[in-house]
Amino acid sequence: MTDERTELGVALEDGLKEALAWKRGELALETVNIDPMPVERIRAIRKKVAKSAKEFERRFGIPAATVNNWEQGRRSPDPAGRLLLKVIEQAPEIVEKAAHAA
Repeated sequence: MTDERTELGVALEDGLKEALAWKRGELALETVNIDPMPVERIRAIRKKVAKSAKEFERRFGIPAATVNNWEQGRRSPDPAGRLLLKVIEQAPEIVEKAAHAA
């Protein structure tokens, strides 16, 4: 090892110091709270465009197991998944066309 401080190392130290200051209550960091999409809405979107999770998978390329996990509350869609569900809700034909494009 070397005693030379790199730009990356200094940035990591600064980040850790900032995290510790936040933890001690000395610093307020900007936060963004994202409400998870309720399972009822996920189920309603899926039912609007497909009779089953398998059909949803066929149309949009989202694995049926993933859709089932979302609908049963075992997992929540990440931000990209929530956005995709919103687009499917508004324009399912466009998403289906894009999913099957070469």
